[in-house]
Formats: sequence, structure tokens, C-alpha cells
Amino acid sequence: MDTCKISDFGLSLLGKLHKEKKMVKVPVRWLAPETLATGLYSSKSDVWSYGIVMFEIFSDGAVPYEGVQNLKEVRKKVLKEGLRVTPPETMSREDQVIMQLCFIQDSANRWTFEELKEKYSHIDDGFLPRFNKMLTSGKSTKRKGAIKTEARMET
Repeated sequence: MDTCKISDFGLSLLGKLHKEKKMVKVPVRWLAPETLATGLYSSKSDVWSYGIVMFEIFSDGAVPYEGVQNLKEVRKKVLKEGLRVTPPETMSREDQVIMQLCFIQDSANRWTFEELKEKYSHIDDGFLPRFNKMLTSGKSTKRKGAIKTEARMET
């Protein structure tokens, strides 16, 4: 079986913390609250970004926080109002729980990739078959910027 490696959504480097001196041209919609507030990237901020990627996958390429156009407003709402993306209706209950574990506000309490991997291993009906079905469903998308892929992950 091939291994899919998930890392470096932000700038975490080999498990170390990384602090950006200047937050210029960063993907605001994918950043964890601590990164938005301090410029600090870690593997835990990567977990947050993974949750956003889950949202994108299961929502057929929807833009995170689509209703908020201004990036400064996205930052403010995530930091001050606890704004989170809502799990898509097409997402199974198990996947919704996993996605929400990625969005725990306090990074010290946010799950790690190892914990998420363990959680995936206990899903009875299997994540990969559902993911592959979604990828090969042939559903066309009308969303601007959405990507159609024929890739499959080994089960």
C-alpha cells in the first residue's frame, strides 16, 4: 500500500516551531488561530489546515468561509468570533468528528496527526473506500476553481 504523507500546509519544519517575521501573502483561510495571531507555525497548525483541506475535499472544492470575502474579516472572525467552516452534508458523521477535532481552538489540546491516524484506523466502514468513491463519482462541478481528479488512493 502507498503512503500518503500530510505535512507542511504551513511552514512547520521537521516538527519544530517556525515563526514568520512578516505575514505577507499567506493563505489566511487555511491558517490556524495561533498562526493568524502570532505568525507561529507548528505541526498543530498543520492539523488545522488539514481540517480545511477536508472541508474542501468533501464540499467539492468550496472556498473556506465563502461568505466572507475580505481576508482581514476572515482573520478577525476566526480569532475573535470563533468562526469555523461547517462540515458539508455529504461528509459522514465520523469524518465530521475528525474534521472538528482539527479545529480545537487551543493548539495544545488540538489533536496530532498521529492521533488522527489512529482515529481513522477505527472507522469501521473505512475512509479510503469513501474517499475513492468520491473521487471517481464523476460528479461535475460548477464551482469556480474546483479541480476534477481521477486519482485513487490504495485501500
